[in-house]
Amino acid sequence: MSKIKGIRDKVAIIGCDATKYGERWDKNQYDLLFEASRDAFKDAGIKKDEVEAAWVGIFYYFTGMSGALVEDILRLDGIPITRTENYCASGMDAFRK
Repeated sequence: MSKIKGIRDKVAIIGCDATKYGERWDKNQYDLLFEASRDAFKDAGIKKDEVEAAWVGIFYYFTGMSGALVEDILRLDGIPITRTENYCASGMDAFRK
């Protein structure tokens, strides 16, 4: 009997980045998301159209950040985007999903 494998053997994280730290009062959350994502695509050597799925980790439920918002900001039309919310562990949970 052959072992059926899920997507865990077909997923790769090939690029990452983060925004600059500090008081960045000239940028809002949308600007920072765009900046970090743009630089992560560059780090990976891909175009955003090559992204097949995305996960967004949210700390506060009232931020309004959702998969749809990420799609709008990054123009990632037609791919699944999952919102992960787990307080301080949201980023880690988004990463491990």
